[in-house]
Amino acid sequence: MKRPMQVLFVILILAGSSLLDACSFSFEIISTPGPTTPTATSRPSTPTMIRPTPTAVLPSVTPTQISINADTILMIEIFKTLGPQEIVRSLAFTPDRTVLAAAGGDTDDFNIHLWDVVKGQPISTLNGHSGIVWGIAFSPDGQLLASASSDGTVKIWDWRSGNILKTLSFPDQVGSVSFSPDGQTLAVGGLDNSKNLKAAIWTFSTATWESLLKIPESVNITAMTYAPNGRLLIGGGASRNVQVWRTSDGTSIFTLNHAQQVLDATVSPDSSTAATGTCASILNEQCTEGSVWIWNLSTGKLVNRLGEFPDVVESVVFSTDGSLLIAASRDGMLRVYDTTTYDLAFLADPPGGNGALAISPDGTLLATGSGNGNVHLWKIVYRP
Repeated sequence: MKRPMQVLFVILILAGSSLLDACSFSFEIISTPGPTTPTATSRPSTPTMIRPTPTAVLPSVTPTQISINADTILMIEIFKTLGPQEIVRSLAFTPDRTVLAAAGGDTDDFNIHLWDVVKGQPISTLNGHSGIVWGIAFSPDGQLLASASSDGTVKIWDWRSGNILKTLSFPDQVGSVSFSPDGQTLAVGGLDNSKNLKAAIWTFSTATWESLLKIPESVNITAMTYAPNGRLLIGGGASRNVQVWRTSDGTSIFTLNHAQQVLDATVSPDSSTAATGTCASILNEQCTEGSVWIWNLSTGKLVNRLGEFPDVVESVVFSTDGSLLIAASRDGMLRVYDTTTYDLAFLADPPGGNGALAISPDGTLLATGSGNGNVHLWKIVYRP
């Protein structure tokens, strides 16, 4: 996921082969599956898990930061670099934005690294996965961290103590994980049967970790997120489709069709708009232009396409006030758009290159990954 790596777009696996990782690409034409119907799973019940006792997050944050928005974006600068570690594939802030988690790996560093963003110092390392960690997410109350891995498990961590509270096992590798806004549900996306190009999203109760729904999809789930209002779950990507499901019953209400695979999806703070990161142009099985597609979630219609990225777009996120859309391509280019017009508001090419992105819940910090395993922290710097 970084500039030093050769970008290979891999043809979809044939039946009987195992699907490559969640960032592999395929450009064989795939028929679009119709709306999917969720099924209740028959996993055995598990005892109610005792959640960790809530505690204050370790550092304290000075309340002098300026929010990243359309009025301030031209004053954004890198102010700290954290690392190094192996390839950074996923980033997440605690709800109070004092701690940043970075995860990924390629050959041996499958740990989750925790950083004090105020001091720029490492806090701890969570060691438990045996494969690439594709996705991480903190619970809305900040007490839990969930991580999804190519080792076929999702681990639920009491991240302060470093203890694994629960391990959820799946038929194959999983790459997407997201807590519902109310914290009562965890969604996991990944492979269900790689030989038959089947994927799924599973949802679990965070009170008991019992399985709630299994929603069928195709190929792999490379993009997944809840809408902030909690009513919609967006997921899919490797099949070139992104489904929009109702969280109340798992019914697919829209299919967002793309020309190529989708690596990330995000929803605006008012839950009206989705943005998906994809590729607009391919030559010799390589992406020559990355793109962000903008969708109206009331109608399921495509309303805009934003291009001119040198490579496929791997991460997309809205600013917390919704005035900006921030996108990063695999080569590391950062493009920021004003959502009023979707005109380009800011452009950067941070050192190292990588497509990982996260914005803090209070909107004052941006984290970007780099090809050498470092993480850059950005903030608004006012210079009178």
